[in-house]
Amino acid sequence: MSPPAEPHPAFVVHERGDRSLDGIFRLIEMASREDRLDQVLAGVCADVAAIAGADVVSIYVREQDDEGDIFTMRGNVGFPADAVGRVCLRAGEGIVGFVAERLRPVSVAVAEQEQHFKYIPGLGEERFPALLAVPVLHGGGAVGVLVLQRGVAAPFASEEVVLATALAAVTSHALERAHARERERKSDRGVARLHGVSLSPGTAMGPVEILPTLAALARTVEAPGVEHAPLDAVVQRLQADLRKMAAKIGGVTGGTAAREIASFSLILDDDRFRKRLATASEAAAPLPALSQLAREYARVAFRTGSGDQESSELLAERAAEIEDLCVLVYAAISGRPLIRSGAIVVSEKLRGFSVLYAIARGASGFVVDGEVSADNGAVAIVRAAGLPLLAAVTGVFSWVRPVDLLLVDAEADSGTVRVNPEAAAVARFRTTRG
Repeated sequence: MSPPAEPHPAFVVHERGDRSLDGIFRLIEMASREDRLDQVLAGVCADVAAIAGADVVSIYVREQDDEGDIFTMRGNVGFPADAVGRVCLRAGEGIVGFVAERLRPVSVAVAEQEQHFKYIPGLGEERFPALLAVPVLHGGGAVGVLVLQRGVAAPFASEEVVLATALAAVTSHALERAHARERERKSDRGVARLHGVSLSPGTAMGPVEILPTLAALARTVEAPGVEHAPLDAVVQRLQADLRKMAAKIGGVTGGTAAREIASFSLILDDDRFRKRLATASEAAAPLPALSQLAREYARVAFRTGSGDQESSELLAERAAEIEDLCVLVYAAISGRPLIRSGAIVVSEKLRGFSVLYAIARGASGFVVDGEVSADNGAVAIVRAAGLPLLAAVTGVFSWVRPVDLLLVDAEADSGTVRVNPEAAAVARFRTTRG
C-alpha cells in the first residue's frame, strides 16, 4: 500500500501576521462600517497609508456646488487636520482634477514640477514630492480620487500603481455604501421649523455638527494606524486660534469677547495645567486619562467649601471649559476632525473653547438647545465673528441628526431653524447670498 500523499507544497494558508494582507482585510472591514462618511474615510486613509507605505493619503470626493462638480478632500492622514473639508479642486484643476477627467492613474516623482500641479497654502506638500493619484470609479465616472504621497522624490513602481488602483476600488465601495445610507436617511428625514431666541443676527445654511463629549468619544472606535499629533503642536494651534480671534475683534481689552479670550489664554499658558495635560495626552490610553483630568477639575467646584455661590459657579464653568478643551485635544492628537467647514454647530450649552474652535474650523452658525445669557462671553465671541446664533431652540435634539441640513435665520430678537428645508427655501438662501 502506498503512503498517504503529502499536502501539495503550493497549498498555503496565509494566517494573520502579513502586514499588507491584514491591512487589506482591515480596509475592507472599514469600508463596510455604518459610521459617518468622514469617520470611514479617515480609517480608510490610515489603512491605505499602512498598506502602501505612504506618508500622506488623501481621498477627494466628487460633490457639487452652484458652479458644478468639485472634488473636496474628505479624508486624510499626513496633512493638518483642517485640510479636510477645506481643500477643494474643480474637475480639470490640479493633478486631482486632471485624474478625475482622464480616469487614469497619474504618478510623478516631484509633483511641484508638473504643469498640472496646483499649490494649496497650508498643506506643506513640498515635504512630500512623490505623488500617485488614482481615480475612484463608479458607474463609468470618477466619484473621487485617491492620492498617495511620499517624502522621497522617487517615482512609484508599476506594481504600486496596480496596488493603489485596487485600493481605490475598495474606496469606491466605501463611498457607494455611504451614499446609499444617505439616500435611505433622506427618504426618512424629518422636516421641521423650530423657533429660538436670536443672540447674534444673521443667516446661515449647512450640515448639522454636534460636538461630542468625552463620554461620547469613548463609545467610538478610533481609526487604526492614525498617528497622534504632539500636544505642543495642538496647544500652539489653539493659541494661534485665540490670537486670530483677538485680532479679528480688534483687541478691545474692555470687551466681553476680549476678556473671555484672555482667560482662555491664561488656561493654556498655565505651566502646571500644561504638564498635567501633557501627561494625560501621552498616556498609553489618552482618552481615559483626559477624562480623569476633566473629572478632577469638575470636583474642585464642590471642594472649595467657601459658600460663595458666584465663585463656585465660576469654578464650575471653568471646569466645563477644561472638559471641552480635553475633547478638542483628544480629537487633535488622534486625528479626528470635529467640524466640517460650513457646518451649523448644535449644542446643549454654549462655551468659549468650543465656540473658538468651531469658528476657526469654518462653522457658519450656532444653535443652542438651552437658554443662554446675552452677556455670556461665548455669545460675545460669536457676535464678534459675525455669525448667527439662536438659543432656547427647545427640542432641537429631537429633530436633528448628523445627516440633516439646517437653515438658520436669526433676526433682531427671534429666529427660526429649518430642518431639511425645502428646495425653494434653499434656492432663496443661495440667491440672497449671491
